[in-house]
Amino acid sequence: MPTKTENQNHVVIAFLLLVVVVAFSAPVCAQEEPTPVPEPAQEEPAAQPAEPAAGAPAAEPAAEVEPEEVEAKEAGVPIVYRDKTRITVNGRAEMNGYIELIVQPNNEDPTKVRANVVAKTKPKKITKALVDQLIFGLGDRYKVKQTGDKTILIKAKKKMPPVSISLMTQNLAGVAVMIGQG
Repeated sequence: MPTKTENQNHVVIAFLLLVVVVAFSAPVCAQEEPTPVPEPAQEEPAAQPAEPAAGAPAAEPAAEVEPEEVEAKEAGVPIVYRDKTRITVNGRAEMNGYIELIVQPNNEDPTKVRANVVAKTKPKKITKALVDQLIFGLGDRYKVKQTGDKTILIKAKKKMPPVSISLMTQNLAGVAVMIGQG
């Protein structure tokens, strides 16, 4: 039978073991991102460039780039506004998926249009699904018409701004979507 001091020793050892486990597992469990340090409000003066070697042409100073220009370059896809846009759908859906388009009238907020497509759907039905979603997304200010089995024509009505239509995501194997001038 254990004595009273042996029981106290077991309790102390268990407590110390618990403290060690908590001390080492707490940082692993937390895994929080460090709080970002705000950048200083004023800019530091740029360091003077080293002088070029003798006979080397002088370097031109770099032009400052405004933040809006940087964002536009990072996006990579230019926004093209058209009065008439033609969308062509080719191929048959090999599996379930969707097509997402971004519709943005000039000087307005963009709207995402998504058409869900079931496997083995033919281009005519995919085109019809896109027409229905575009009519809903653009409203009555634009004329959306299925001109053939595989083509959609979007026209701006009188006094309406031109519209930009771009492919955001296509998660639909076997189908090609082409957007061009109407």
